[in-house]
Amino acid sequence: MADPTAVPSPRPREAREVNGYCPMGCGATLARWSDGTILCTHPACTVPTAVDSILSDQETEHIVVLRPGDFTIRHPLRERLDDELMTCRLHKVIASFDSPPDPPGRYRVTGGRGDRMQVWSWERLDG
Repeated sequence: MADPTAVPSPRPREAREVNGYCPMGCGATLARWSDGTILCTHPACTVPTAVDSILSDQETEHIVVLRPGDFTIRHPLRERLDDELMTCRLHKVIASFDSPPDPPGRYRVTGGRGDRMQVWSWERLDG
């Protein structure tokens, strides 16, 4: 993946305004350039390529890092819709365990949708 802080150079000459907001807090400052890249046009933006980097990430599932005594979840973007992220079922499941469900490591966790919340598939990503 490209460096998310690097601004493509030279920038394409034509840009169109994009409805939406820079995730870095710059406001409604997004533009789509003729090469398809979406950049923040605010001169003080710390990561003008943030939207392009976020949308380029192909991961659509939860990524879970298990450590002895705690865990971290990177939630899929779809959980931003309707604030589903705030009620993530996977977070509740993992938090309810007395110990990690698998050895420490990084995992892609799929499943758990619908009424059969007890079925989750764990794929180890860090060998």
